[in-house]
Amino acid sequence: MKTQNINTNILAALIATTLFSSSTYAMAKKPVSGGGGTKPPTTTPSNPTTPTPPTREPAAVTDSITPEGFNVFTEVSYPVGSVVDTNYKNYRELIPTRNAQQAHATDMCDTNLDQNDRFSDRISYAVELKMQPAKAQLGYVASYFGLNSDVNTYLPNSLISHPLCNVTSSTLNTTLNGKNVPGASTIKKINEFADRMNSYRREALSGNREGYVKASKLWSKFMMCLSYMESLTTADNSKSQSVAAKYAPSGYRRPAGVNFYEDPYQPAESRLNIGLFQFTPDAGGNIQACIREWNALYPKCGISQKASQSELIRILGSSLQTFNSFCAASKVTGSFAVQVNTTKSANTHPYNVNSNGKLKAPAERCVSPHMAVGRSYNHFGPFQNTSGYTTETIINCALTGEY
Repeated sequence: MKTQNINTNILAALIATTLFSSSTYAMAKKPVSGGGGTKPPTTTPSNPTTPTPPTREPAAVTDSITPEGFNVFTEVSYPVGSVVDTNYKNYRELIPTRNAQQAHATDMCDTNLDQNDRFSDRISYAVELKMQPAKAQLGYVASYFGLNSDVNTYLPNSLISHPLCNVTSSTLNTTLNGKNVPGASTIKKINEFADRMNSYRREALSGNREGYVKASKLWSKFMMCLSYMESLTTADNSKSQSVAAKYAPSGYRRPAGVNFYEDPYQPAESRLNIGLFQFTPDAGGNIQACIREWNALYPKCGISQKASQSELIRILGSSLQTFNSFCAASKVTGSFAVQVNTTKSANTHPYNVNSNGKLKAPAERCVSPHMAVGRSYNHFGPFQNTSGYTTETIINCALTGEY
C-alpha cells in the first residue's frame, strides 16, 4: 500500500477533494544505551554532495521520560522485529544486518545507533525519539489545519503524551470523511489496540518501567507492520530495481530492502516514493516537517530545507533507512499534533468537542491515527483504510503476540 504524499503546493486541492492513493502493492543523558561493539567504518558514504562525514552526536531529547538503563535495541528492536518477521516469514526483512558501507551520512549522525544496523533498529529508535514530547514543526502548513503559524504556541506531544481515542462507525465516518469506513470486526480490533496502548501509556507516565517498554514495543510493532504494508514485500523486485535505475543520481545504487515505487495515482511531482515508508524526495512536500524536526535534534548533522531531489534520493534511499524511519514516526506525532493543537473541530476527533461545540483544552484531548488527509496531516494510506482492508491488516499484525 503506497502512501499519500502531500506537496504543499497542491495541499489545498488535496484537502478539498481528500484524495489519497489506493494503489496496492533535552536531557543531557542519551535516550537509550548504545549498542556497543566496534564502530562502523568512518569512510565517507557514497554521496558526492557530502564530502566529509558530519559531526556525530546523540539525539538531544528534551524532557526525556525514558527509564534509566533502557536499551531500545535489545529490549525492543530485536524481539519485536523477530515477531513481525515471523509474521512475514516469506520476506524477513527487519532483522538482517544492512550494509553500512552503502550508508548515507545521515545514517551515521547519532552515536546511539553505532552497530545497530537492522531496519528494526532504525524503526524502533525512531519510535523511541518520538516517545519524547516535542513541538511539531507544522507552522508552514498551519492555515490548512486550524493551527497557529507560530509552533512555539503548540503543546508538545509524543506517541504517548495523549491517549488514543476509541472509535465507532460514526466517529470513523466523520474522521475518514465517509470513505472506506471499516466494519465492526476491524473497529473492535482498533479499540483493542487503543485500550492496550492506553494501559501501557498510563503505566509509563506514572514511572512504571515495564509499561514504558510495552508501549515502546507496541508502537514499534505497529510501525514495523506498517513498513511491510508500505514497502518490504516488494522492495527487491524487478520493478523496484528499474524505478531506482531510472531516478538514481550519480554514484547511487539502490541498497537491498529499499523500495522504489512510482505511484500512478499521484501527481508527477510526488509520484516517486522511496524506502521503508515511501516518501517522495521533494523538500517542498510533506517531508519538510521531518527535515525541520531532524535538524532540531541533530543541528550539526542537518539536512537542507531546500535539498535537491538527488540529495533526498540518497537520504531517503539510504541502506540503513535512518531518516526514512524518523520521518515515519514524525508523521504519526505530527498528525497527533494537529488534533491536539487545532482550533477547529473538523481537524480533531469528535470526542475532543464538548456538547456546547467548544473544543477541549489541548492537554485533555485524545488522538487517533485514523484521520483523513484533509482533517489531519496524515501521510499513510493504511491509516485511512484506503483499499478497504489495509487498516485491519496493520492492526492484526500489531496485535499479534503479547505486546
